[in-house]
Amino acid sequence: MRKHRINQLYKILILLVLPILLSSGTNNMVNEHIRKKVEDLNAGLTVYIRGEKLYCEKLIPEYYSEQNFEPGWKNDKNVKELVQLLALAKEDGLQPEDYHVEVIRDILKSNQGPEEKADLDMLLSDAYMLYASHILNGKVDPETIDAEWHAMRKEGNPVKLLDSALSERAIYHSISALEPPHPSYKGLKSALKSYYEMAENGGWIAIPNGPTLKEGMTDSLRVPLIIARLLASEDLIDFPDDPYVYSEYLSSAMKKYQQRNGLEADGYVGKMTSESLNVPVEKRIDQIKVNMERLRWISHDLGENYIFVNIADFQLRVYEETEIVLQEKIIVGKPFRKTPVFSSDMTYIVLNPYWTIPPTILYNDVIPEVRKNKDYLATKNIRIINGKDRTEISPDSVDWQVRQNFPYILRQDPGPLNALGMVKFMFPNTYNVYIHDTPSKELFNRPERTFSSGCIRLENPEALLEYLSARHLDVDMQKIRKFIEEGKEKTLVLKKSIPIHILYLTSWIDKDMIHFRKDIYNRDQGVLDALRSSDNNR
Repeated sequence: MRKHRINQLYKILILLVLPILLSSGTNNMVNEHIRKKVEDLNAGLTVYIRGEKLYCEKLIPEYYSEQNFEPGWKNDKNVKELVQLLALAKEDGLQPEDYHVEVIRDILKSNQGPEEKADLDMLLSDAYMLYASHILNGKVDPETIDAEWHAMRKEGNPVKLLDSALSERAIYHSISALEPPHPSYKGLKSALKSYYEMAENGGWIAIPNGPTLKEGMTDSLRVPLIIARLLASEDLIDFPDDPYVYSEYLSSAMKKYQQRNGLEADGYVGKMTSESLNVPVEKRIDQIKVNMERLRWISHDLGENYIFVNIADFQLRVYEETEIVLQEKIIVGKPFRKTPVFSSDMTYIVLNPYWTIPPTILYNDVIPEVRKNKDYLATKNIRIINGKDRTEISPDSVDWQVRQNFPYILRQDPGPLNALGMVKFMFPNTYNVYIHDTPSKELFNRPERTFSSGCIRLENPEALLEYLSARHLDVDMQKIRKFIEEGKEKTLVLKKSIPIHILYLTSWIDKDMIHFRKDIYNRDQGVLDALRSSDNNR
């Protein structure tokens, strides 16, 4: 009897302990598979799992070494949430296939032995950290696409993010918290979803060429197509009474469309408006994706009070928190002398500035003009200065056939002809770019304003001066106007610097409306090609 009871207890213990022993053995085998792949990565080898490359070649070893090679994705909720999140990557303008989604799904459907469990865990970790990095910093390095994009890139620790997200079971929240806080990002994300739906519904039919349509005209072919086009983009809310007449109601809706697309808002349907209306929905989707990526490149912290310059929009805006408190037209660099993209801090202002002519303008513009006309310098109030002793040199004593290493400084005096106008706003940078006034005010009437040599010309600098004097200077506008009238160069140092962000956005959200602009520097395609790459800078 006693022996029988012992046998019974022994069997019960075996039933209880055996699964634990088997589980422990399986876990050890999973750990071993992870360890081997980590060692391969540490040795500099490229590791593939079911044909999928592990891209986080430094982060994967760091994460699993800290976990003693233990699998991290033990909770089914975490796994399910990540798979669902990655499947929706297109909502952020990214590609789900970049994050192992299909292979992960295949493994989840299969019977998983120790090796499959290890493979699944590492693919999930790689997908999470890769996706988190793309949301936080952008998928591509901007400098590899366009050498003149030098926007600040953020830092982040995907390993800590992964560890925290797994332990807190907050996969979705941890990723969404990385999205740029700029209001345009969430707006573009919402717009992208709407434009995907438009594409699924067939987009819109191209409007044929014809005479400029004006209010009151009848066109039985084009007007119905224009109605359909404006309804699709929600510039028109209700169907008009007469589908063939270009009515006041349609003209008003067209003005709204033109404003959103950087066109002259006259309500007429001419060549430029027709070309804009006929841009396919697929191209607009690509444009939104490109600019969501650009917003991922810039700093999350733009400042509470900052200046925001959009090169492609030819506009400068001053923000206080999320409110625009000042908006001005600007002129930017020519396509062959592009205004660069970067962030800096405005620290001082110069009134009645001298203009020291930079080398690019000197060799490409000024010297060729002097060769044609010896009186050119005098008519422009430009002096030749000896850099060594600061003495003035006569134009007749200069060799104007020089092609490089010009030994003198050319400097334009303050005054009405000065290329910088009455003021320049300075924010130290390596590109010698600043914001300044200009005597060429007529150029601001042009819809496309690419006329400078890289600097930013401001239509109404007095408005920006007035704003800064009230908040960032120790002198008021009355004194500033007096300094300007005196005609002498005067430097005003800001009490507190103000961040300035010079960006290039061809699509953004303003007051819940999506805006599109012409890609004046042909920068969008390079970003788009990089976004479409299945193995790009990862």
